[in-house]
Amino acid sequence: MVSPAHRCAILSEEAQRAAAILATATSAIAAATAAVRAVSAVLATVALLLAPAAASAQRSPNWNQDHDPYVAAVGLAAGLTSGTGLAMRWPALPQTMATLAGGIWRQNGKSDWNLGLELHLVLRQAVRTRLFVGPALAVYHDGNGGGSNWNVSAGVGFEHLIARRMALKADVGFTRKGDTGDIYPLPQIAAFYYF
Repeated sequence: MVSPAHRCAILSEEAQRAAAILATATSAIAAATAAVRAVSAVLATVALLLAPAAASAQRSPNWNQDHDPYVAAVGLAAGLTSGTGLAMRWPALPQTMATLAGGIWRQNGKSDWNLGLELHLVLRQAVRTRLFVGPALAVYHDGNGGGSNWNVSAGVGFEHLIARRMALKADVGFTRKGDTGDIYPLPQIAAFYYF
């Protein structure tokens, strides 16, 4: 027979285990609720940011429109032969676009910089997409005593109007890295605002 004191001790241990399980479940529910709120806030922010782009996309951006041609652009670029940083794009010759990109940054008293130039021969220009081929050349300077590195490439890519006056560019160039002499197919990306 179990004494009442022993029975109380067993019930007290079970109550403590139940309380611990309840506390763990409560904290898991609180964490899940916080995560759902954070995800909801991010989704709402993205929806608010994309709403103007979606509205302007309904106006059908078009490379080929005569009344408001998209001629030159400014934006951001990233690539080992296109340059990394601020970018400017303009028509160089008929059916040819040129892009100049570069940046400078200073760290620990030493400056690193790069400058790149791309030329694109437009093979096909549809309503919202351009297909192109072309060369690129960039110099990257290492302020930590690494000197300058000249990279050169030739590749193929496309540019797509994602909204009115806004385009994304992506290409892959067979790149010869100046510091090693190795050749790699490397991607390059950019985002532009046309005016």
